[in-house]
Amino acid sequence: MREIMNFIVFLYLFVFFKCSLTTHCRITKSKTDITCDCSLKNLRRIPIRNIPRETTILNLSGNRLTLISNNSFDGLVKVHTLYLQSSKITLFEVGAFSGLDSLKYLDLSSNFLENESLRPGLFRPVSKLQYLNIVSNLFHISKEYPDSVLRDLTNLETLFMSGINGAVFGNGFKYLTRLNSLNLDPCSINELQNDTFTSFKGLPILNLYLNCRLKKVQPGTLAPFQSIRSLTIIGSIFIRISDLLVVLSSLRDRNMSLIDFSSNYRSRTGADIISRDAFSYLGDVCVEEVILSRNQICIIQGGSISRMKYKNCLQKLDVSRNNIYGDPQTAFEIFKLSVLKDLDISKQEPTALGPNSENKSEDYYLDDLMNSISYTVVLPPSLERLYASGLSIRSTPLANVNFKFGSHVVYVDVNWTPFSNCDGILTGLDNLQFFGMSGFNCKILNPKLISSFKNLRELQSRNANLNIGLQHDISGIFLKGLEKLRIIDFSGNGLENLNPKLLRSQYNLLYSVDLSNNNFDDFPFKITEFKNLSCINLENNKIIGFDEKITKDLDELDSRIEGNLKIRLDHNLLQCNCKSLDFIKWLFKTKIQLDNGGNYSCGYIDGSKKTTAYALQNIDELTKQCVSKFWLIASVCLTLLLIIIIIISSIVFKYRITLQYWYLVIRRRYRMYSKLDEQSDYKYSAFVAYHNDNYRWVCGPLTTFLEGEKKLSLCLHDRDFALGSLIVDNIFDAISQSKKVILIVGKSFLKSTWCEYELDMARMRMFRENKDILIVILVEKIPPEDMPKSLLRIWNNVTCLEADEYVSEENTPQFQHLFWKRLYQSIIT
Repeated sequence: MREIMNFIVFLYLFVFFKCSLTTHCRITKSKTDITCDCSLKNLRRIPIRNIPRETTILNLSGNRLTLISNNSFDGLVKVHTLYLQSSKITLFEVGAFSGLDSLKYLDLSSNFLENESLRPGLFRPVSKLQYLNIVSNLFHISKEYPDSVLRDLTNLETLFMSGINGAVFGNGFKYLTRLNSLNLDPCSINELQNDTFTSFKGLPILNLYLNCRLKKVQPGTLAPFQSIRSLTIIGSIFIRISDLLVVLSSLRDRNMSLIDFSSNYRSRTGADIISRDAFSYLGDVCVEEVILSRNQICIIQGGSISRMKYKNCLQKLDVSRNNIYGDPQTAFEIFKLSVLKDLDISKQEPTALGPNSENKSEDYYLDDLMNSISYTVVLPPSLERLYASGLSIRSTPLANVNFKFGSHVVYVDVNWTPFSNCDGILTGLDNLQFFGMSGFNCKILNPKLISSFKNLRELQSRNANLNIGLQHDISGIFLKGLEKLRIIDFSGNGLENLNPKLLRSQYNLLYSVDLSNNNFDDFPFKITEFKNLSCINLENNKIIGFDEKITKDLDELDSRIEGNLKIRLDHNLLQCNCKSLDFIKWLFKTKIQLDNGGNYSCGYIDGSKKTTAYALQNIDELTKQCVSKFWLIASVCLTLLLIIIIIISSIVFKYRITLQYWYLVIRRRYRMYSKLDEQSDYKYSAFVAYHNDNYRWVCGPLTTFLEGEKKLSLCLHDRDFALGSLIVDNIFDAISQSKKVILIVGKSFLKSTWCEYELDMARMRMFRENKDILIVILVEKIPPEDMPKSLLRIWNNVTCLEADEYVSEENTPQFQHLFWKRLYQSIIT
C-alpha cells in the first residue's frame, strides 16, 4: 500500500512539474515595459496565475486556446499590447476582454474567427483600443464584415482586415470616428464601385492600403475618403495601370503624400501604354511621391508630364522594373518636374514590347544618343538621387556626358548597365557623394572618367573588368583628387595587383575598401600612409599568408585608429606550413577584428585541409616537423651540392688541358695579341720540344741541318724563351708562333711534366686549327704501352720519324740523308 501511495505522489509531482514547464512564460523588463512572452507553449488556456500583474505587453501567439472565456485577463489592467495571432481561436465570450482597461493594441490575425465568434459588446471593455488586426480569419464564409461588433471601438485608429469579394462594408464602420488607416490585405475584391466605400464617408482616413485582385474600378470609388493622404493599390495583376489611374479622378486637386500603384499588371505577352489622358488623372493630384514600379509599362506617351497640373508637387517618382523603351519625348520632359528629388528608372527590361515595337527609331533612341561622342543630359533642377541601375540598353560605349542642372545630385546608381567601355568623361555632378558603376565593361578605361566628382564619398565598381582597365593607368589618375572618398568597392574585378599610386589621394579619409573576389596572392597595397582605414575585405582571393612586415604594419594601423580595424580573410588559399608559423600565431594574437575570430581553412603541411585554429593548437608539433624538414632539405641540398662539385671537378680534371688551353687563348687575346686564325706568317718554322737529355742532338745535328743548311728558323726553349715570362706563356707563345711543332720523344721526354705539357698544348692547337702541325721524332726505342695516351690518340694523324733508325752509326750517309730530307719536307709542307 505504501508503494502505491509513493507512486501516486511521484506521478502527481511529475505532472505538476511538466505543467509548470509548459506554462512557464519568459518575463523581460525594459525602462518603459514589462513583457510576458507565453508564445508557442501549446497552451489551451490563458495561464493567468503565471502572468505578472505589472505586465504591459502580453504575447500569447502560437498556442491552442480555441475559446477565450469571460474574465480570462482579469487583473491585467496595465496591459496595453496583446498578441493572440495564430492561436486557433474560434470563439470569444462577451466578457473575454474584461479587465484590459489600458489595451490599445490587439492582434487577432490568423485564427478561425467568424462573425458568430465575436459577440456583440465584446469590445466595450477595451474602448481605448487604437490598433486592431483581424486579417486571415474566416469572415469570408458568411461574406460579411464584423462591423456590428467593431462599432464600439470609437477610438480605433488603425484597422487591418481581409477584403471580402461580394461583401458590403456595413454601417458599423461609420462609428469608427477616429479611424485614419484602413488596410485590406489580403483582399479578394475584384471590382471597386462608386458605392463600395460609402460607409467610410466622413471618417478621417488618411491611409488606404489595398492588396486586392482588382479587375475593374469606377471613377468615383475613392470619393468618400475626403481626408486621404496616402493611397496604395498593389497586387491587382489583371488590370493595367492605364485603366487603374481612373480611380484617381475623384481625388482631383487633393494634396497627397503617396500614390503607390506598384506590382499590379502582370502578363507574359502584354504591355501597358499610358496615354496622356490616363496620366492626367495622376497629374491632377498634388502628390509628393508616385510609385509605378513592376507594371509592365512600355510607353508613357510624350506630353504626359507637360500636361501635369501639379508637376511642381512631385518630389519622388519610381517607374523602376517596367519595360519602358519610349516615347523619347517623355525623357526630355523629366526636367520640367522642378521639385523632383528622387527619380528611379532602374531595371528597365524591354522584353514584352508594345504595339510600336517596330519603330526602331523610338525604341532605341537612348542607344543612339549614347553612340554620340558627347552629349548633355538635362536633369530636374532639384534632383538629388538618380537610380538607373540595370537598364537594358544595347551594349554601347560610354561617351562624354555633361549633366545639366546636376548641382544638387548626391547619389547616382547606374550599376549593371551594359556599357561596352568606360572611355568617356562625366561632368556636371560637382556635389555627387555616391556613384555606382558596377557591371561596366571597363577594359577600356578613361582615367579621368570620374575626376570631376571631387565630393565623392562612396564608389562602387564591382565586376567592371578593372584588372584590364587599370593596367594602362600607370600614373594612378583614376582616383586622383578624390580626397573625400571614404568607401571603395572594387570586388570581383580579377585584380592581381594595385598600382601603388592609385590610392594616394585617399590616405587621409579612406574608411573602407572591398577587394573581395579578386586574385590577390598577398596584401594588395601599402598601408603605412592611411590614417582612418578601418574596414578591409579580402575574402575570396588567393592569399596564402602575410609576411612579418605586413602584419606589423596592420597592427600599427589598428593602433592608429584605436583598435577599430576590421579585416575579412575567409575563403582564401591560406597555408599552414613552415613559412606561415609566424602568420598563424599573429592571427590569434593580434587585436585586429578578424572574421571568424581568425579561424580559417588552410592547407596543412601534410597536404590535408585543416584550420588555422588546429594549426595553432599543434604549433609545437608543426615547428618540430619544420625543423626536421629543414635539416632534411639542408642535407639533401648539401649532398646535391657535393655531388655537383664532384662532377664538376671530374669534368674539370678530365678536360683540364682543354680548359687551360682556352684560358691561355683568352689570356693571350687580352694581352693584345692578334687572333690565331688571323695569322698568315709565323715567326718560327718549327718549335722543338725536347728534354735536356737530348740537348746535344737537338742543338747539334738537328739545328745544323735545319737552320744552317736549310735556313729554317727554329724555336728552342734554351735559346728563344723570353726571360721573365711565365713558362706556360712562353710555351703557348712558341707553339702559337710556329708553323710546326717537333716533338723529340725519348724516355726522358715521357717522364717530364713540361714536355707532357708541351705535347698537350700542341695537340690542342692541332684540334683547334684542324691542321697537321705535329712532327714526332723518336730518338729511342719505346714500346707502345709506354707511350702517353694523349700521343697514342693522335698517332695516326701526325708525322712520325724514328731518329734512332735513320741516324745510327750503322746506316750509310745516304740513308741518313733520307731522314733529314723527310724531316725538312714535313716542316715546309
